[in-house]
This record gives sequence, C-alpha cells and structure tokens, in this order.
Amino acid sequence: MASTTQTETQLQNLAAVLESQGAKLKTVVRNIPKPSPDEIVVRNYAIAANPVDWKIQDYGFAIKTYPTVLGSDGCGIVTDVGPSVTKFKKGDRVTGFGGVIGTDNPDHGSWQTYTVLRDIATTKIPDFMSFEQGSVFPMAMATSAMALFTNLRIPLPKSSIAPQNSGFLIWGASSSVGTAAVQLARNLGFKVFATASQTHHQYLKSLGAFEVFDYHDSDVVSKIVASAKMAGTPISLGFDCVSEGTTSQQSAEILLDSGGKGGKLCLVLPWSGQGEKPDGVEISQTEAYRAFVNQAEMGKWFFNEYLEKALQEKSILSAPEIQIVEGGIDGAQKALDLSKKGVSGKKLVVKVE
Repeated sequence: MASTTQTETQLQNLAAVLESQGAKLKTVVRNIPKPSPDEIVVRNYAIAANPVDWKIQDYGFAIKTYPTVLGSDGCGIVTDVGPSVTKFKKGDRVTGFGGVIGTDNPDHGSWQTYTVLRDIATTKIPDFMSFEQGSVFPMAMATSAMALFTNLRIPLPKSSIAPQNSGFLIWGASSSVGTAAVQLARNLGFKVFATASQTHHQYLKSLGAFEVFDYHDSDVVSKIVASAKMAGTPISLGFDCVSEGTTSQQSAEILLDSGGKGGKLCLVLPWSGQGEKPDGVEISQTEAYRAFVNQAEMGKWFFNEYLEKALQEKSILSAPEIQIVEGGIDGAQKALDLSKKGVSGKKLVVKVE
C-alpha cells in the first residue's frame, strides 16, 4: 500500500496529455488541480485503460478542447476536498469515475498523478483491496448501473432481494462492463445467462453467472433459449456489452424467442444488427456519465452507498483480472495501444509511483 507521506516527486502532477486528435500521448507536468465545492482531488496510485480512451484519441469524439487528459478509472488517496464535501476526507482510500468525457476539463481526466473527482462519482475502497484492484471498475460499474437501473428500469434494491421472474442475458460478459453487470444482476436476484469465450466460463460462474455459453458457437442463440426454458426462467431483459457485428441482433433474438414480446435490451454502443431493429423489444443505449448528470441521485446512491458497502462485504469483487503495464504515466500510450489491439478478460492497469 502506498504511503500518504508525499515526497517532492510525488507532489509533481505528471500527466499523459493528448495535444490533438490522433497525436500520441505526451508526458508533461501539469499544475495540481484544486477542487470545486463538491469535488475532491485524488492522488492516483493506479490507473486503468478503457477502450474508449484510444477511440477518443483516434477519432476525436467527446472532446472539444485540446490539450486534454483522457481516462475515467483511477484509484488512490484523497489529498484535497471542496468545502461542500462531507462524505470524504484527506487520507481516504478511494476509487472514482474521472469525468473528462462529460466536462471536457482535463483536470477530470484519470491519466495523471492528481485527478479531480466529483464526490458523487467516488467510492471508498476497503483496506484489503489494492489500488490496482480498485482502479478496474468505476467506469464499468457506472455503465452497468445506468443500464440496469435507468435503461432497463430495474427497481433499486431493498434490504431483502427476492428471486426475479425474468432471466438476464449478458452478451460479452468477460469484459470489464460485463463482469460488473454479472455481479450486479446476480445481487439483484437474477439468473444470469452469459456469453464469453470458453476460457472465461468458470471465472464468470465464480462471479455469479448461472450459465455461460460460447458466443463462437453457431447455435448459441438456441442453446441459451433452451437453457432458460429448462431453468423455468424466460429471458426478457438483456445487456449487450459488445454491440458489434451481430451481437445486438442475436441478443434481441434471444429475448424474443425466450421471453416473447415486451423485453428490454440495453446496448453499450449503437444498434449493430443488420436492418431495422426488431419489433417487440425495447432497445436503448447506456451512457455511463449520465449517472452523474441527469441521473445524479441514482449515481450518488450507487457510488456513495451501494458500491462501498458491496465492496466491503465482498458481494462485489474487483473484476476482471488485472494485467499490469509497466512505466507508470509514461506507460499510458502503451496501455492504449494494447487496448486497441484487443484484450480478452483482462483490464490493463498502470501503477503510479
């Protein structure tokens, strides 16, 4: 565990800066940011890469102002708090969702030593959790929480959870968003029917998946429908965590063939199926940052209350497994390049000394 005692080196805010669309990240020294009234400053000790990082770098969406600092997943120690903050104090070990893709403010990007976080987008992590473990899930959890509680309109959980009547489909469950969704859906009482590569099946079952199917199988749709029928749990809710190629179309087919018309399917990207969206299934797209904008009450409850308690009780585990990228802030570009090439069942993380 990193010490809260800071050396002169630690007091530098090294940042992986994107100077223009398509440019390579450049390590520079930025001023240590100051928090607004409802914000905190976190000294990051671990930062995780998300596919959206390299996509923004290459294609320039979501960012209007350059130079900027990308990144949504950082974990470390609170070093400063705004005057309106009551939930957190200096020295707290936290993880949080860096909001640069919503604010266009580089102080809110995670790829730097010091990041500004909104208090409602921050969660205390338990003492037994490392900074690396804590860095892997903020964006994935926000994405999944928005999908389940807002897009699919699942009621917020009460003290006792009863088994759900519907099964829950998660396509692409070994991704960071997928592993978050598996755990949330399980905690809400759903039987989770998941797809992933064969190598990840046992891991996903350990996280709470009821059955896992190989998405490479040409009969995967019919096999999932048959499994749900045998379990007596028709699937009427689904979350496509890939949303590329035929995944959206296949997910919709499963809902229609298993639960019939009236099902709801949430996507992480726009509809990827061929032709028009099918009748009988409500299809929507999740957006993680809405949890701290027009769904802020839900986001605050989820990050400040539910997630902190679930991590402490180990009903939510750090997932997926971690792959360390060496080099600290200087390793940010390497992490984005590796993410662009494709990573299966892993989360790329850099340590910030």
